[in-house]
Amino acid sequence: MPNKIDSFHKNILIVFAGASLANFFNLLYQLLIAHKLSAADFAAFNSLLAIFTVITSPLGTVQMAVTKYSAEFNARNQINKLKFLLSGLFKAASILAIVILLVFCFFSTQITNSLKIPSVSAGYILAILLALTCLTQVFAGGVQGLELFKWLASGSIIAGVLKLVFGFIFISLGYNIAGALGALLVSSFIGLVIYYFPLRQYIRLNTAGPITGTPEQVTASGGINYKEMFVYLFPVAAAYFCFSNLVNSDMVQVKYFFNPQDSGFYSLAQMLGKIFLFLPAAISLVMFPKTCGLNAKNMDTRVILKKSMLYVLGLCILSVLFYNIFPSFVLKVLTGKAYPESILLGRLFSISMSFFALLYVLIMYFLSVKDLRFIKYLASFTILQFLAVAFFHKNLIQVQLVLCVNAVLLFCIHLILANFTPSLREEA
Repeated sequence: MPNKIDSFHKNILIVFAGASLANFFNLLYQLLIAHKLSAADFAAFNSLLAIFTVITSPLGTVQMAVTKYSAEFNARNQINKLKFLLSGLFKAASILAIVILLVFCFFSTQITNSLKIPSVSAGYILAILLALTCLTQVFAGGVQGLELFKWLASGSIIAGVLKLVFGFIFISLGYNIAGALGALLVSSFIGLVIYYFPLRQYIRLNTAGPITGTPEQVTASGGINYKEMFVYLFPVAAAYFCFSNLVNSDMVQVKYFFNPQDSGFYSLAQMLGKIFLFLPAAISLVMFPKTCGLNAKNMDTRVILKKSMLYVLGLCILSVLFYNIFPSFVLKVLTGKAYPESILLGRLFSISMSFFALLYVLIMYFLSVKDLRFIKYLASFTILQFLAVAFFHKNLIQVQLVLCVNAVLLFCIHLILANFTPSLREEA
């Protein structure tokens, strides 16, 4: 167990350093967009980005499933099962990508018109991004499950740099919203290529049967329980979809209910809120495959959970204190603007997103050990939040207060569930 914890610390440093650099370039990318685009265009871009995040959240189930089962097969040294898993899911993801591309290209004009977005091409770029994400989930999941965190960090850093460079080029050429999304598309494609390299030995496109090994290994490779894996996708999809809606659907609702100026104030503050989610995300990336591997070996996972929660809590406390002491400075650095409305909204975002960040760690832990009791609470409060914002949106502050209350309640419920996990009671 000590070696596992040491490895956990090492990987956290690698991923956190990589995520910090990647987020730095992502921040510069956001700064570029915030400075170059008008408030209305910036809000339009964020609304498309929110749609992208909400729609791709179910696709995140693929990455979660690949990570979980790759980690388990790797922990048990079942290499042939690993090859079957990655090869089969790559083929399935390719078919899904084509279907999604065709569907969203067909509805792209309707989407942009309903959100009052003048750039029709932005809708088509969004369709390509959605399709590309299908493949990215498989590769990123394999890299994460095999704990190839150096590749994971390198891919995110390079993608961040390219996003910034192409964002500057495309927006300077006058493409505005489409240019911002186009830069995201280019960086996503390059990231996909980078993740493929360490996995190329496991992916076989023309192989339908067993890949390599002795008769015993071949038999083992055919023993993948695909039914169990696909059943696992449903709770993961529900969790991802609900969490994505919790932290993104408010922007879409604000864009719908409020005028462009107010939605611009909100989108600037939301940019700050995203940082509170991005910073602790590295902890969950490392925690998930670790707890999956330990759970597969029937080993104690509590130490990893406790350390993860402490790391995220520490990061959130420092971030909340820093913003609330220097709110104008932080917003000016992030967006080049520090409107009083955005400053106050930012204070509330720092609270709501901090509790959502802590909630995310607990969700990832429950999924890694297949404790699915949390789903009913997460789904119920996601619906309640959406309805609360729909009925109570007298002003922007009211919208954020709804998120703050919901985030605190959800975190408390999940923390109680974590302290009364059946497997933990049996180990005690």
